[in-house]
Amino acid sequence: MNHPISAQILLLARRPDLARSWSTMLTGDDCLVWRAREDVPEGVVPEVLLTDWAKAEVEAFWPDSPVENGDVPMGVIHVGSPDGSCDVLLPPEPSPGELRLACRLLAEVVRLRRSEQVSTQAQHKLRQKALTDPLTGLPNRRAWDAALDERLAAARNTDRTSGTMGRLCVAVADLDHFKQVNDTDGHAAGDRVLAAVGAALRAQLRQADFIARLGGDEFGLLLDVPGAATAAMILDRLRDALAARIEQDTTHRVTTSIGWQLVPATGASAETLFAQADKALRQAKQAGRNRVRGG
Repeated sequence: MNHPISAQILLLARRPDLARSWSTMLTGDDCLVWRAREDVPEGVVPEVLLTDWAKAEVEAFWPDSPVENGDVPMGVIHVGSPDGSCDVLLPPEPSPGELRLACRLLAEVVRLRRSEQVSTQAQHKLRQKALTDPLTGLPNRRAWDAALDERLAAARNTDRTSGTMGRLCVAVADLDHFKQVNDTDGHAAGDRVLAAVGAALRAQLRQADFIARLGGDEFGLLLDVPGAATAAMILDRLRDALAARIEQDTTHRVTTSIGWQLVPATGASAETLFAQADKALRQAKQAGRNRVRGG
């Protein structure tokens, strides 16, 4: 009759005879025991490390040990003097019952840790998916709203503490005559243009800047700038780069109009700032498109 495995255990002992003794105490139908790291099958991470080595010795022998690798946690039972880095401390000569019980209990704890870790990672992926535009890979409108509120609050705090004005720039970019792409060559061609825009935005802007696809062919940008002149320069350079990237990645020549607004020291709501940037965008469109407007 097959018994469920109660623990997967790797032994690291200073003396071969001690490793043999531990192995004899633990080996049974319900335990898997490996007496050397190289004996562990590829892709398997033991649940328990049973050792009398100090933490530094384990790290030197096994630099990528799951003891320190948060991807797949492993529990540690230390036999002998403590070094402050184990989950369970046993006396120098534990009885077979003590050894087996400690390994079984810690193995169960490790399984719970791993299960919780998998659940947390799955939840993180779901949250990221809910905040990401699937076509461009950029943050979506929901992520934009949250980022705008967060950065606006940070900008207000900066103003109060240092007197700095106009460091956050809220910008809205819209592709010119994009509907003609869909009408002429179909939505697949339009999707390629949008994907090219997303790639160009990621390539051009700094890591601290925030970019999102707001919907359709409209994109939002949050930039940290020292003033209006820098904001205008960055956005005009971005406008040129977008046209070149779109033409490189597709058969279409599509230009971009951009409206922007600096956050004033007197304070303004996210809705007001977005409306002001959107108004500047409409002015850019009315002035002939393929240009930047703001203040």
